[in-house]
Amino acid sequence: WCQYISRKIFSSKKVDEDVNNDLIIAVDLLPIDPIPGVKIIQGDFTELGTQQKIKDLLNERHVDVVLNDMAPNFTGTHFVDHVRSMDLCESSLTFAEHVLKSGGTFLCKFLMGESESDFRNKLKSKFKEVHHVKPHSSRDKSTEGYFVCLEFNKNITSGMT
Repeated sequence: WCQYISRKIFSSKKVDEDVNNDLIIAVDLLPIDPIPGVKIIQGDFTELGTQQKIKDLLNERHVDVVLNDMAPNFTGTHFVDHVRSMDLCESSLTFAEHVLKSGGTFLCKFLMGESESDFRNKLKSKFKEVHHVKPHSSRDKSTEGYFVCLEFNKNITSGMT
């Protein structure tokens, strides 16, 4: 994702121009090779210390997009894997509520299952549009999907700091 986004944002200008104050931040448990224009944090997104590192890089700026392509370590038990994927979605949504601009976009990967509709309803209460997308690259038998949420309404989010 970061390679693709970096190419899209920086294709017509030098990475160090920073004309539009563009910033891409990637977080991964494993080391990532450098990507032009991307600030890389190696860590566990669900840990508050890692989230603080992101906030420090943002320097109190709000963002246009929060993209969660995280997946849990799979156990092979669909219910457990689904619950873990939804926990990652919840964690990334909570973070997005703090850093996303009004009108911003939120995207998260999940495994389909019984709590998916409750999470979708939660998203609908915070975004003007919520779409469920299954990428063509995903195998037919895969339960992987994405929620693509457009036009975040920061005014209806409670508990913001």
